[in-house]
Amino acid sequence: MRILADECVWQGTIDFLRLNGHDVMAADEIGLNDTEDELILDYAILNNYVLITRDMDFSNILLYPPSKHRGLIVLKITPQKSEAVHEVLRVALLQFTPESIQRTLIIVDHNKFRIRRS
Repeated sequence: MRILADECVWQGTIDFLRLNGHDVMAADEIGLNDTEDELILDYAILNNYVLITRDMDFSNILLYPPSKHRGLIVLKITPQKSEAVHEVLRVALLQFTPESIQRTLIIVDHNKFRIRRS
């Protein structure tokens, strides 16, 4: 899956996703540091990326309706629970193809994930 990692996503998460076979581009690798949320999401949409972030603002479906993007993953992660969140994320991503994740918001924490669709 093609994933754009927002600047707030830890390198450990990026490495984890890459080790699990995902094509991950980090925002800072393409000069999107300190970029507004809307512009990050616009870039992801334009370039056919699923956006992964720790920014809880993206979980607001009134601001970022699932019908408007290619897929959005919001991580509720802390350093102490990163391994557990990564495992839940791995399980969640196994359920999706690049096509089926479109128009989907996935919120992942240390013991479950929730899905919202348009």
